[in-house]
This record gives sequence, C-alpha cells and structure tokens, in this order.
Amino acid sequence: MKLKYLLLALLPFSLMACQSIQPYQKQPHVSQQADTEQQLSAYSWTYQNSQASKPLVINFIDNHQLSIQTGCNGQGGSWKIEEGKLVTSHLISTMMACQSDLMKQEQLSSSIFNEARSNFDISLANGQAILTITDTKGQKHVFKGSKMLEHSALTSYNWTYQPEGSKEPILLNFSNDRIGIDSGCNRQGTSWKIENGQLLTGDLVSTQMACDPVLMKQEQFSSSLFQKRSIPFELNLANPEQPTLILKDTQGQSYTFKGNMTPEAQYQSQGETIFLEIAPETKSCTGVAPQTCLQVREIKYDDKGIKTQVDKDWTLFYDHIEGFKHDPNQRVIVRVKRYERKNVAADQSKYAYVHDMTVEQETIKKP
Repeated sequence: MKLKYLLLALLPFSLMACQSIQPYQKQPHVSQQADTEQQLSAYSWTYQNSQASKPLVINFIDNHQLSIQTGCNGQGGSWKIEEGKLVTSHLISTMMACQSDLMKQEQLSSSIFNEARSNFDISLANGQAILTITDTKGQKHVFKGSKMLEHSALTSYNWTYQPEGSKEPILLNFSNDRIGIDSGCNRQGTSWKIENGQLLTGDLVSTQMACDPVLMKQEQFSSSLFQKRSIPFELNLANPEQPTLILKDTQGQSYTFKGNMTPEAQYQSQGETIFLEIAPETKSCTGVAPQTCLQVREIKYDDKGIKTQVDKDWTLFYDHIEGFKHDPNQRVIVRVKRYERKNVAADQSKYAYVHDMTVEQETIKKP
C-alpha cells in the first residue's frame, strides 16, 4: 500500500519525463477548441461497466494532465485537443495486483486512452453531461459527467450530521468513488457518483458490532439514507469555511451535513504518517512565547507490526496536534499525519500535525 501511494505521488513528476506529446500548438479554431477543453475539464467523467465492482473515473485536468482511477491502479498522462480529436499520451501507472474485474477495467482504460487519437462528442441530455469516445477499433464508450466543483467539494470536506438526542454524529468521507460512513456505531461504505443532479449510491457494506440502542437506531437511519439510492442533494459553498450538504430521504425529509475541510485539501498534500508516544506529564517550555509542551518520542513499526522505539529520551513537542486531547492520566501512542505547510509565516511551524487514530493507551497510576 505504501508503494501505491508513493507511485501516485510521483505521477506528476514522471509525466514531465515521460511526455510523448509535443508541446501544445495553437489550432485554427482557438475559441471553439478552448470551449471544448473547458467542457472536458469542468467535469469528472465516470464509466460504469456492469461487470466491474467499481467505476472508471477520468479527470481532464486544466493543465493538460490526465488522471484516471480504474478502481484498481491509478493511471496518468497528458491530453490535448488537436484537429477536433482527443489526443492522449503514453500512460504511466501504479503496479498493484487487483481483483480480476478491476484488472480488466484497467486494461480497458489503457486500450481507450494509451497513446490514442480518438473521435469524441460531448452532449447534454436531460441535464446530464455525456462524453462519448470512439476507440481505435470503432467501439464507442459512454462516460457520464459530474461537475468538478461538486465532486471536488464533496471530497475536500468531512461532512457531519448530529441527530437529535444522539451523543455521536454521523460522519461522511468522500473519496474518488467511495463514501466512508461512520454511523456512530458501525462503519459503513458504498460507491457514489453524481448523475442527473442527484447523488447515486450503491450497495452498502458495514461492520457488525453491537452498540448502544440509540446508536443502533442511528445506524439504521444511516442505512436507509444511503443504501442504493438516487439521493436529491443541495451543496451550498457560499461560505467555504462552513459549507453545507443537504440530503433528502425517501420521504423528502431534509438533513443538513456541515463540512469541515480535510487536512489533505487544507494543506494540499497527502501527509506523512508518523507514530508518537505521548507521556502523561507535560513540561513548561519556550517557543515563540512561554508555553506548555507535550513530551513525545517517535515510534516505528516493522513489516510485521512489531514496535521499535526510535528515541530513548523524551523530546519536547512545541507544536499542536489537531484533534488530539491530552489526558494527564494516560500514556498513549497515536498515529499522526504530518503535513508541510505552504507559505509559512515567520512565527509558524513548518509542519501541521493531525491526529489520525490512537493506537495504544494506558492509564498511569500516580502516587
């Protein structure tokens, strides 16, 4: 899994070295071509093969980079419009082994987009954007478009809804083709895409733990809301700091989810995973000003999950870990995402730290 993330992170740089398309040349019908390019890049395009468990998702990024999620490996290249045709470069790809239906879909993606010069058509039918690409064998492939603004906004935020009378919220996390749902009881998941202005979900899968009756009821509500439905929704981005996502159930009742920007979107990177052991005791320290610091030491795990301690001595931690609440009665090991900040101020740390999960915790008896 680490290899996959590494390769994906290197895709944009590899594209610069592996580019097989010549620099973009100005065409006779510049305005028409620009409009077509804008239409392609304005949508995230989805192809759903009935025999594939996940969709094929294509993004024509406006800097002429091509990003493809096959459901198996990620592929990348470049694209341009030339003489009315869609021209794509040699594709590079991650190399993970996947289930057979998704491997076949990956092969299909390569046959359509790898070093291709294809006829294509963009149309609008009943409010639904349609991209039809004809491959080298004359086979037509139909992709449905969802606006990149909506797609990007959904994946850039975590969405929470707090049911009345419940102590735990329902939390949604959108990835490229999956929704992760924390119901407050069990974790659920399903596929998603935007089609005809509605949020279309697939079969719901779930863990099977017994929970508090109130949370079990909340889980049932979550299941009824997301289980294989075409969900009317309204996305309000007027305030990017506090966006809202309104979803309607089968009876037309509306539920408002509040958005909180993901660290990946906020810091524009995937972040580095580190493990920190945090002592119960804090100590006074001086950074920009006098403050109280956590005491930490970094932990690493080998391939078998066996813990190895990096630092023998405790180190003062001058930064803040977002989402972590220190307990002076507990020694903990936490998994943290470390993000490098852009345009760092003079009195600001180079890194931002976000609590991902608590791996171990131990209550310390004090004399």
